[in-house]
Amino acid sequence: MVGEQVRAEKRPWWHGIYSRAATLRQRLRCQTQQSGEGGELDRLTRIEVFVRVAERGGFSAAARDLGLSQSAVSKAVTALEQGLGVRLVQRSSRAVALTEAGQTYYRHCRTVLAELERAEAAVAGVHGELRGTLRIAAPVPFGLAFISSRAARFQALHPGLAVTLELDDRLVDLIEEKIDIAIRIGAVGGEGLAARRLGDSPLLTVAAPAYLARRGCPVTPEQLRDHDGLLYCPTPGDPAWGFQPASAAAPVWVPARYRSNNLLALKDAALTGLGVARLPAWMVAAEIEAGTLTALLDDYPPPPLTIYAVFPSARRIPARARLFADFIQGELGATALARLARLVVADEGSE
Repeated sequence: MVGEQVRAEKRPWWHGIYSRAATLRQRLRCQTQQSGEGGELDRLTRIEVFVRVAERGGFSAAARDLGLSQSAVSKAVTALEQGLGVRLVQRSSRAVALTEAGQTYYRHCRTVLAELERAEAAVAGVHGELRGTLRIAAPVPFGLAFISSRAARFQALHPGLAVTLELDDRLVDLIEEKIDIAIRIGAVGGEGLAARRLGDSPLLTVAAPAYLARRGCPVTPEQLRDHDGLLYCPTPGDPAWGFQPASAAAPVWVPARYRSNNLLALKDAALTGLGVARLPAWMVAAEIEAGTLTALLDDYPPPPLTIYAVFPSARRIPARARLFADFIQGELGATALARLARLVVADEGSE
């Protein structure tokens, strides 16, 4: 099957051409408006449609991506076959498979389109202005606290660029949802993705003063076993709480009183006084400063979480996505997280 053939190649190139989807869809709309749904598509567009069919493993999936009817996609491939005088695709009721000629043509076509991508990127770099649409994905808490304002600033710096920010705590499929760049914390997610480390997100063990007055303040990791844990559980099972190697502390399983797959919910539970939580420094620095949360176990810091920029492929990263990653990395290093970490350390040192 075509899909199996592509997966065997670790999907190296579909990740590169999908960034052309918006431009291709716009061109298709223009052509179909001018000539009707059954009208003639230009040769380059037919090639891009064929490649999309090959990479997606069928006409219907390619049609959904391109905003066309399945019959229009089929006609585009048929027109290519007629022009070449060979059959490129074996059609059946269940799936689509490339013929031997189709596989050869597909390999050459993806090379041609990749070169076209590089040419367009080079021209954009010379011109110095970003255009098109930058689609960003980020988890909800970090997206609201850090990414959303900076995405708006990035767009203001590049007025020719449109920005779409998708906030979702699940690891979205970058290919399926046509995401240029995902900002992820801790987990990259998925095979065949390209990840770039942007910085670290320190974690803090915290609890509300009212809870500590009622239950006592743990001074060693082992004492956490006698406390109520507020656990982040994006997947089934209660994870152990580990500590940085320098502390020489063994992981501890903390009894779970409250579980959630959302950090904001755990923060609310901690502020209510339900128990002890582990939360990012950027999320609780203001509360620690205000005295509504207390940082615990200063000598036993948790391992920090890594912040990544994740791209569908390393082969072809659009300039807009690469520059946004540069922008966020600069912000992480120069401002917010570094400042929040210093704030927390200063507050802890004053106790």
